[in-house]
Amino acid sequence: MSSFISSPILYMGNKNRLIRRGLINLFPKNINHFIDAFAGSATVSMNTQAKKYIINDIDETLHLYYQMFAKNNEKTIIKHIEKRIEEFGLPTKTTIRCFSDKNEVEIYKKAYHKFRDFYNKNKNSLDLYTLMFFAFSQQFRVSKKGDFNMPFGNNCFSLKNKKAINFGCEFFSKNNISIYKRDFQDLIFNETLNKDDFVYLDSPYSITTATYNESYKWGFNDDNRLFMVCKELDKSNIKFGMSNVIINKGLENKNLIDFCSKNDFKVYSPNNFQYHACGKENNKQQEVYICNYEVKNNNHSFNLLN
Repeated sequence: MSSFISSPILYMGNKNRLIRRGLINLFPKNINHFIDAFAGSATVSMNTQAKKYIINDIDETLHLYYQMFAKNNEKTIIKHIEKRIEEFGLPTKTTIRCFSDKNEVEIYKKAYHKFRDFYNKNKNSLDLYTLMFFAFSQQFRVSKKGDFNMPFGNNCFSLKNKKAINFGCEFFSKNNISIYKRDFQDLIFNETLNKDDFVYLDSPYSITTATYNESYKWGFNDDNRLFMVCKELDKSNIKFGMSNVIINKGLENKNLIDFCSKNDFKVYSPNNFQYHACGKENNKQQEVYICNYEVKNNNHSFNLLN
């Protein structure tokens, strides 16, 4: 990978730091179909070379974003965002967390709430995307009714965001990409896969909770379904790679450790990696990459665990 491509979808749980440490170099070479079964921000897909891509996620908001980038060019999206900024009096600065004056913050907070209320009454995917930039930690979250409910985040629409939108439109508008919103098991078992295809699995983690899986907590039954899929892929000689965690806040994922041990899968962990969430350091999380093939590329900062 020559350079890192940023996704325009700001998503907790993305693999930006791991990609910079060489995650993509752990993948097989000469991939035909790249199946991103839990695509999230699609950062991994955007940084992976393949002939064809399957982008899948069951999250409705993510699916709307994928379709938005596929159907609109970058000028349309950026123009819409800038129009809403002007119309509702949202921050026009381009530096993240640049507001120190309390009165200024209150003004922008009221503007954000006004725009959020407008969106919840007149739902539009471009407005939903615009809201994300000014929300807390620039994350999205919707209620069961579909209302956007993230609080104000003292953030802005930056030049970096504009560049990422260009990347997103260029990627999702390609004619070799298929977009789905399906259960991962149904998706994989209904695809005709061959030895040159590669399945990447970055499911929610059963021992963690984040904004994106608050409404549906991924549990051990889901893990077992995921493990069954991995074993079926392995039996069919289809290569897969899985991102997961074996330790989080001192809690050990014994189910995952047993699964890897019993099936003799390769387990890699980044060297001296420290996870950061919303600015808080969590040294007790160990993220791993699990695969069923020999990694031949040494251009990465991962250790093979025993």
